[in-house]
Amino acid sequence: MRIMLLAGVALCLNGCKLVDQKTFNPQAGTLPKPYIPPPPPGPPPVPPLVELVGGTPSEEWAAPVDRMVHEALARKPNILFVVKCLVPASGKSELDQLTLVQLVQGDGQAVTKEIVKAGAAPEQVEITAMPDSTVTKPVIRVYVQ
Repeated sequence: MRIMLLAGVALCLNGCKLVDQKTFNPQAGTLPKPYIPPPPPGPPPVPPLVELVGGTPSEEWAAPVDRMVHEALARKPNILFVVKCLVPASGKSELDQLTLVQLVQGDGQAVTKEIVKAGAAPEQVEITAMPDSTVTKPVIRVYVQ
């Protein structure tokens, strides 16, 4: 009888699962996956020296442009002024090209002439034009290098 009792207990224990750390947490014992943060964002873009909205009368921007050019030339006599004419990208290259030509021939050249009039040599002024999806209206930006 004792053997039967012992065999019954052994048989019952054989069907039971022992309680361990994985009973309550199935991921216990696995190595943790470390959190790798995303890379930090790049540096912000260089702000322009001057930013003008296309169509602004020259009386409003001529004096500030003169002052900025004089300050820039005082700090670095051989500085390069980059005049960027930007228009909103419309998706139609013919329309973008026409808008760019109008902006460059109007306000772009006026800003360039004002920079030269303020004391910069003509070879110190560079003008570029391109469509840009980040602007909502024609803009002229003057950068220095």
